[in-house]
Amino acid sequence: MFDSTNMTQPKNKKSKRSSLLQITNGGMAVTVLFFMLVVVAISVSVTRSTAATTEISVTTVMATAGKKPVPCTFQECYGSSCNHLAAPYTCLFNNGGPHGGCSPTPWIKGTCTTQCDLTDCASLSIPDDTASCDSPCDDKTVCLDFGNRLCPTLTPFQCTAGSAKFGCSSEKFEWSLRTSDATCSACCHTQSCK
Repeated sequence: MFDSTNMTQPKNKKSKRSSLLQITNGGMAVTVLFFMLVVVAISVSVTRSTAATTEISVTTVMATAGKKPVPCTFQECYGSSCNHLAAPYTCLFNNGGPHGGCSPTPWIKGTCTTQCDLTDCASLSIPDDTASCDSPCDDKTVCLDFGNRLCPTLTPFQCTAGSAKFGCSSEKFEWSLRTSDATCSACCHTQSCK
């Protein structure tokens, strides 16, 4: 015997399960969409906040720094250990005392009393009286003692004292002007040994 109620019953259960599954999936989709919208809204808010903070920071620096720092003198250029490209603004004095700090942007008022800009240091002329390694080597202490560790013809300027001892350079100011005394406190021209 054919019972129509038994045939439709399972279809209704399956139909109810399908629609419950669709509602659940639809709810999850709405939840995910809502979550994504919240994340986007927060990202936009943070971006706007960061942009506003950056704009305020730049404005504050410009307002408090006053005029642009003056270019560093020859002595200031070579007395500074700041990287001329990455952090060209060196603080010379703060509250009357030496400072020596480096900054990629001009120092703001209250953080540095006297500053200068190292950007143009490479274009400055080196004075004639600047110490260099273009002096003869002492025969006994360098020419004889260094022996086969003397610098070759293409790099004749040799560091003779300091952590760079035995170091060679093709530039006569490398050890005297461009490095600290701790790195190289004495140097000479090795071609004088021949």
